[in-house]
Amino acid sequence: MNTTCVHDLKPKRTIASIVGIVARSYPLTMKHARGRWIAFRNMVLCDDSGFVPVKIWGNVAFDILPNQEIQLKNAYCFHQNEGLCLTLGIHAQFKICTQA
Repeated sequence: MNTTCVHDLKPKRTIASIVGIVARSYPLTMKHARGRWIAFRNMVLCDDSGFVPVKIWGNVAFDILPNQEIQLKNAYCFHQNEGLCLTLGIHAQFKICTQA
């Protein structure tokens, strides 16, 4: 599987795989969606080519710490506030490669 770098992201596409470091992890919140409360966290993912904000939904939002190396599979890329953003939806996968 080819890994995409931040520089090569394009909107309105599902990204097969991207690996990077958690540059910033914002506080965990709960959002009401689909009739229930779901854990939610914003974070910033960076690699050698740049950085991108990421929205993390579900139980994996509890596990994110700054400086972890992570891999995202099947994340969706879209435009938000005139910049690119990734979101980890229901069919996406999140893997911690190294602990902080």
